Amino acid sequence: MENSVSELTELNSKLTDSIQKLQEKNISSFYLIENLDKSNFKVNETSIIHFDFGYKNYVSNYNVYRLYGKNYEERKLILKNQRLSEFDFEFKPENIDDDRIKLEVVMNINGIEWVIPADFQINVID
Repeated sequence: MENSVSELTELNSKLTDSIQKLQEKNISSFYLIENLDKSNFKVNETSIIHFDFGYKNYVSNYNVYRLYGKNYEERKLILKNQRLSEFDFEFKPENIDDDRIKLEVVMNINGIEWVIPADFQINVID
């Protein structure tokens, strides 16, 4: 009996490791797709940009950060505890040169932080 419990414990550990590796492989293949409904964005006019992950589903909780600053070294939390594999980002260009959007989606799965980047340029008009 003790031998069976030991074998089951070992098998359970292997299954847990396999599930975790599968989750990690799945998350590492995520990417973000921006869906722009217009080709130009006006200065000081708020627009909504819709984002999707590579597939629609419920995913682990995640936060979305906007990167900004001279070299995009600063980040600001813009969405917290998201669950669906899509989100909307409200964007209001401050000037005509405010044409680059850099985001990071951050997920914590089993103590491992996963970062999924998005970086794209838009056309801003006056």
